[in-house]
Parts: sequence; C-alpha cells; structure tokens
Amino acid sequence: MKIIHCSDLHLDADLRTKFDATRAAERRAELLGTFRRLCFYAKEQSAAAVLICGDLFDTDSPSPSAVRTVEDLILSCPDILFFYLRGNHDSRPVLFRSRPRPDNLFLFEQSWSSWELSSGSSGERRVCITGREPGPEPFTSPDLDPACLNIVMLHGQVRDGYSAPDPEVLPMSALRGRGIDYLALGHLHHYRSFALDERGTAAYCGTLEGRGFDECGSCGFILLETDEHGRGLKSHFVPFASRKLYRIDCPVTGCTSDTEIYERMARVLDASPAAQTDLVRLELTGELDYGCSPDPAFIQREWGDRYHYFEYKNSAEPVVHTEDFLCDASLKGEFVRVVSADETLSGRERAVVLRCGLRALSGESLF
Repeated sequence: MKIIHCSDLHLDADLRTKFDATRAAERRAELLGTFRRLCFYAKEQSAAAVLICGDLFDTDSPSPSAVRTVEDLILSCPDILFFYLRGNHDSRPVLFRSRPRPDNLFLFEQSWSSWELSSGSSGERRVCITGREPGPEPFTSPDLDPACLNIVMLHGQVRDGYSAPDPEVLPMSALRGRGIDYLALGHLHHYRSFALDERGTAAYCGTLEGRGFDECGSCGFILLETDEHGRGLKSHFVPFASRKLYRIDCPVTGCTSDTEIYERMARVLDASPAAQTDLVRLELTGELDYGCSPDPAFIQREWGDRYHYFEYKNSAEPVVHTEDFLCDASLKGEFVRVVSADETLSGRERAVVLRCGLRALSGESLF
C-alpha cells in the first residue's frame, strides 16, 4: 500500500510581495499545477490515500476557481482517499460547500477523529489514520489501538517540554509512547524526519513548491509504503517541485572595483546548480567598499535571461576606511571627521552616510 504525505501547498497565494504581478500570477498557476501533477502521480502509483496536513490554501478565502479546481481533482480520483486536515492559514471550511462532498474526502475537526484505511486482511496489520485540527482547546493524546499501523496527522510545531497552550505548538510528551508508527506533520516548509520514540518516526514533508527565497532547496512530498508483509511502514522523500529556488550568496569583502565584483558574480553563478528553469536571487554579502557601486541594471541585463526568474539584492554592509581620511586636509577629510564624531548615528547609519557622501564628493552615483 502506498500513501502520499503532503502539506503547506498554500494554493492561491497572492505572491505579489515576492514577485511582480505577472510573475506572481504565473507562479500561482504553477502551484496549482503541481497539485494536479500530484493527483496524477497518485493515480499512476495506485496510491491508497493522500494525506494533506494543513494549509492546502493560503487563506480562508481562496478564489472560487482555485477551490473548484481542487474539488474537480479530488472528484477525478474516486479510488484515492483524501484526508484533509486544515492548518493555520486555511482554518475555515471552503471545499464542497456548494456541491455534495464525495465519499473519498475525509475532513477533521478540533477533536481526534480516526478512520480505518485497510482491514488488515491476510495477516497484515490494519492501517488507521487519526488526526485533529489546530484549535484553542488544550492538546490531548490520541487514543490508538497499538495493534494497528497508526498514522497520525497534525499541523503545528512539535516541541519538548511544557509550554502555555498554543494551537500551533504540539507537545512531544503527548505523542511519545502512544503507539504512533508515523506522525505526518505540516506547518514547517522544509523536509525534516526524526525519531518520535522507539516505535515511530515523525516527518515534516515541507511544501510542494517554494513560494519565495525563504523556501529554497528541494521541495516535494513523502511517499509511505507498507512493507512486503504489511506489518510496518517505510518512507522516503520525493522531490516534486516544477522549479527550484536558489538564493546564491556572492561575498564581496576585499573587492576594490565593480569589475572585480562582476567577476565574482560570474564565478558564483557558474558554480551554482541553478538551471534555466529555476528562480534565482543573487545576493551580495560581506563588506562593500565605498568605491564600489555595482549597477543593478547591468546585472539584470547580464544574467537576467539565464534563468526563468532572476533578481539581485545587495545585502553587503557598506564600509569606509576612515583612517585613510582622518588626517586628509581636504573636503573629504573634513566630511569624514565630522560624520565620525556624530554620536547620534548608529554604526550602520554612519557607514551609509560616509559612503554616500564620499561618492558624491567624487562625482559618482550614490548607490
């Protein structure tokens, strides 16, 4: 038996804070397309179930067209059981509100619910799906039959130790030693697998598609399979994103000219695994000498067509070597001495003022 564990798809996310309107709409369609591909994959693999561990949608009010598309995909897979547990982003019911809910869709509540996925015939153990949605009530342990293969679905961040009630926090003490074979988690957007206790394992599958440059790396889902005797579970991560996102750092400490910086950019981009179909952010790091001012327009022209999407960000700390000017009997020297003595400026503010002022005094652009 094969079971797919996915989460945090954030379908119909706006994305305009991350991309321009055209690219955001394109990326939004790609996220929905990846869920469509997941359903086709589940059919091809004859999967028994798809577990959606929260945040299927990005908001409680997704567009009717996105909701309809998801509904149609579930209806198109009548032989696959969909277990949908809502998260902190999609806490309001939106699926099948205007038409009958199909028999292959199972929804959770804020109290524990369980379903039997297989009867355990021919000497195999029964497979049971149990879960509860985030809610304000104190978290309680699930009541499980230890003779079953128990898969528990939750959305939140697991933590050791006691903490004040928080619907997004899952206390490990309430989950260990409860007969869980696999804890299917949602909420964190990167894959992570770890031992739950002597019996079970737990895993965050991460998101199916990265939506921004805080979600770089491999994105996909986890494929669960019962072993050949139907008595245990094995799992592995399946990369599935249509595109990868890369945040590529370019350290510029020690560079004394824009040409030198451009050469470093070329080297780090050539060494990266990013492909033409991927989304890339090139980010300057380290210290940027006041004499350097890389041109964003030139950078975009030089490398923008190399990837599906490319952006440049300057996160380098501006630096001015004040010791070179403190004894200088010139306007630049006097400017550096005055700014250096101004105690109302923070260290970063002082560096920015010095860099801009010295560039202006040299007749150069400020940035």
